[in-house]
Amino acid sequence: MGTRRLLLAAALCAGTGVAWAQDDPALLTPDPAGVVMPNITYNGWNYSPLDQLTVSNVDRLAVAWTWQIGILDSHEAPPLVVGGTMYIVSPRPNYVYALDLASDGVIAWEFRPDLDDTRIPAGPTPARALLYSDGRLFFAAADGQVFALDAGTGEIAWSTAATVPDAWEGMNGAGLVAEGLYITGNSGADRGVRGRVMAFDVATGAPAWTFYSMGPDEDVGIGPRFTPFYTDDRAGSLATWYGRSWAQGGGTPSGFYTYDPDLGLFYYSTGSCAPVNPDYRREWGTVTLDASGGLVDYRNNWCASLIARHAATGALVWTYNLAPADNWDLDDVGAAQLVDLVIGGETRQTALKASANGFFYVFDRATGEILLDPWPFRYVDFMTGVDRTTGRARYDIARWSFTSVEDRRRYTTAGELAAGAAAPQNYTGTEVSWCPGLGARNWQNDAWSPRTGLLYTSTTTGCTMHVVTEGIFAPGQPYQLRRAAGTPEIPRREATGAAVDYPGELQANDPVVGRTAWRLPWPGGNDVPVLATAGDLLFQIGADTGVVRALSAIDGTDLWSFRTGSRGNATPVTYVGPDGRQYVAFIASAAPGNAPVYVDAAPTEAARFQRSGSTLYVFAIP
Repeated sequence: MGTRRLLLAAALCAGTGVAWAQDDPALLTPDPAGVVMPNITYNGWNYSPLDQLTVSNVDRLAVAWTWQIGILDSHEAPPLVVGGTMYIVSPRPNYVYALDLASDGVIAWEFRPDLDDTRIPAGPTPARALLYSDGRLFFAAADGQVFALDAGTGEIAWSTAATVPDAWEGMNGAGLVAEGLYITGNSGADRGVRGRVMAFDVATGAPAWTFYSMGPDEDVGIGPRFTPFYTDDRAGSLATWYGRSWAQGGGTPSGFYTYDPDLGLFYYSTGSCAPVNPDYRREWGTVTLDASGGLVDYRNNWCASLIARHAATGALVWTYNLAPADNWDLDDVGAAQLVDLVIGGETRQTALKASANGFFYVFDRATGEILLDPWPFRYVDFMTGVDRTTGRARYDIARWSFTSVEDRRRYTTAGELAAGAAAPQNYTGTEVSWCPGLGARNWQNDAWSPRTGLLYTSTTTGCTMHVVTEGIFAPGQPYQLRRAAGTPEIPRREATGAAVDYPGELQANDPVVGRTAWRLPWPGGNDVPVLATAGDLLFQIGADTGVVRALSAIDGTDLWSFRTGSRGNATPVTYVGPDGRQYVAFIASAAPGNAPVYVDAAPTEAARFQRSGSTLYVFAIP
């Protein structure tokens, strides 16, 4: 099922370093000199304990070497470093490269999978993760094949088809290796794909279990272990969808995963509900809100939700619906960071979630209880907070008056329809606008620093307007049932009190105090990952000017920058090279398509600074 090219395989076999068995504690606390998984460790901190580079010397960073990847697309998977080898997986066609670090990135071997183009959905097919464990590399390809490769040679250890061809599912490779299983999920909510997570035996590739985001209890994995904290989740999923609308419900888990080995639980979030038009997921016109604005019926569990499952069995343990009924296409697939915090004088096992809905949550990761009042870290106008007694999002009743033609909850004008009536012919829906638009953030990796006690988050505020439309589900075809209707102006700081003078920010959020400690404006939207280090540094790439930056983790001071000539979507990584020095590596990349630069373009025009390309940059202090 694949072809490969071997160069220096013998040298690589001698230099792969320690191989971690599934029950080896070293997998739980990997060698700090390397990177064996996205976000570095199971807890999802994206924090490196390396401290050769500090706020005092980072300005001396210089290029050590570069490597041209040769695939013009947006790279989202961070490199891995194991012993003396760096591993990279590309977007489609999903090539995997092993680079010899002792020889400044000479290609040790290359793996090229044979992809079935008839199984690859239209649209972007990024690879978001490559994982290492016990001498093997694991990833999911764009056509739904799951691979385990020998890390020393690139030989296929096993491969299996994980998606259903007729469903036009996608896969982007994000996943987790835990309990002797490779766990991953599908994508494709915008085509009405029903989200699901799957587990495969790491030794053989044999399927272990599969569970869905919504549907009957047996499909979702509801059994004796299912003990959600809030009543709205205890009823399960099926009762919260109209008819069989759950069968095309979306909620695909296309982001990153975290894992608590003591609790035996793994955590992930699900993408938007399908279709975006909620009138296809509820009895027509039926919307019931409680006194605080919480949605009572047709909550559409569990798209746009945070989910905790038992890793060994896949059994559902607890869930939380972050945006009930999700009228806004909120892909909320970012990882939840697992941090032990002292809250109210008591040490609590928490899961932190900076949600696409614009609110910051602190959960008890064993039970799903919300421990602090969630607070808005960006400007939000469709909800005002969360009722911690019920767990319900407080939707803005004042904006969703049932007598207003601007009713954004029902998408229908007052009196147009009686409850339960059929949709009128040629229905075009109500124009809807909201902030923070398609999400205050998406899948991009946050970083937690135990030195500062802050979570560093890339954020974007952009208000959005759309009109919902009619349509019929057809496998493989777009199933959003909405059309764009312009972009409302973002409210300014003086009008709202919210910090939205810039659409993008890098934020430092304090989950104990419950506030945003500081914010660094970005001229454009900030939709790139963040890396934190024990040297009190943050690394991030992707500003409009195509630069990678080193910032102070204390206060965001800009300490060093380098213009790459491209954008960036993969998190930077740091490691100790064969010579004992700390290196920083990142992939600058952009999909094909370069905006023309006219003579009268503004001096700050993004196109002046970046072109499409894919280059690995590696830096160190000379």
